[in-house]
Amino acid sequence: MSSVESRPLGEQRLFVVDGLFKPDFVRVLHEILSRQSFSLSDYDTEATERIRHWKSEFAPEFFAANPLLRSWHDSVVAKTAELFAGTTLKLERVHANAHLFGDHQNPHHDIVPGVTALYFANPDWEKDWQGETIFYDQAGEPRHAVAPLPGRLAVFEGGILHRGGVPARTSFGARTSVAFKFAVT
Repeated sequence: MSSVESRPLGEQRLFVVDGLFKPDFVRVLHEILSRQSFSLSDYDTEATERIRHWKSEFAPEFFAANPLLRSWHDSVVAKTAELFAGTTLKLERVHANAHLFGDHQNPHHDIVPGVTALYFANPDWEKDWQGETIFYDQAGEPRHAVAPLPGRLAVFEGGILHRGGVPARTSFGARTSVAFKFAVT
């Protein structure tokens, strides 16, 4: 049974969903995701284009190739549509990010108007590894930190200023997340 916590930022909506995926499912999915090709090709804003981070872009057929991937994709899309009922969404892009200790992330917006569903893919995550995604209010002040717990989903309006979390030195692996980015149509 999944749980949903609402963490509004003014008029904008942020939801944290836990328990949507079973631990074994999260572990197998992480194995598949960790075998994908990542390139040092993504950046947060045009002003910070010189600061790159690791990304793997997924074509729509990636999800059709495997029943587990299709189930995951469909569950994320359905939960996003449920949380933003009454809004017409079109999935525009799905990509994975791999953040390592020492990386740098900048605050940015996603698709505006739009909705992002951010899936935290690591099957294990210790509190002292940090890596929280930070969400800012309209004044640019940090208001919510969402820990990258295994299988967790953060679903939020693309206009919310946010910054991906970088793991602490105590984490020797990548903090992997997958962003499903929807345009409001």
